[in-house]
Amino acid sequence: MGLSGFFGAYMAEKAERERHLKEMEKTTHNNVDPIQYEAARFVTLYVAVIDGLSPALTAIISLIPFMLVSVGWMPMTNAYMFSLALSLAALFLLGIYLGKMARENGWLYGVAMLTVGAFTALIIFLIQVLSSA
Repeated sequence: MGLSGFFGAYMAEKAERERHLKEMEKTTHNNVDPIQYEAARFVTLYVAVIDGLSPALTAIISLIPFMLVSVGWMPMTNAYMFSLALSLAALFLLGIYLGKMARENGWLYGVAMLTVGAFTALIIFLIQVLSSA
């Protein structure tokens, strides 16, 4: 997921930045400040790294309880609940962060992310139950 997120975001962001630079070249008759090209390269890589790390870190967070099971520090029965709790907490904190970045109510964004995450988990659970029936 991390590699897919990285390369997908890189390619999409690169295409968007190149389109923007071409529009600037056309508007300014090829008189674009070189820092614009450097900024486009930096932003493309930055966005790709964030898009790649996000799912990878989220997966690692949700796997921590199962890692603890593998070393004998937690029973498997507890790992599922702790994994779910960690995943939902990560979603809530991500929502708060996004809300702050948008200069909106972080708590509202956190609840929205939590709701979407819980709804997604419910859908996955139902698919599993229906497919095993």
